[in-house]
Amino acid sequence: MTNFVDKQLSETMDRVRQAIASHERGEKAPLSLALLRKVQAEVELMKQHLDPKVFKPSYPRFVLDWPDETGLVKLLVDVAYAYEKIKR
Repeated sequence: MTNFVDKQLSETMDRVRQAIASHERGEKAPLSLALLRKVQAEVELMKQHLDPKVFKPSYPRFVLDWPDETGLVKLLVDVAYAYEKIKR
């Protein structure tokens, strides 16, 4: 389970970085740049700890209200859910 979540977190980080880069180039991108930077920091902490008893992300409650035209919001919520299920 942990390897699966670790892989999901890596894929999620790639998508978040792509969205940040799109914002920085002035292109249309999901979420806001500030929120993406917060999400990026939290995904990095999730990947570092891989233990929901040590770190729990707060971003899911903020991203749920955003429109999800690209699937990034769903990915972020799904990875946070999988992370919460890690047993240590």
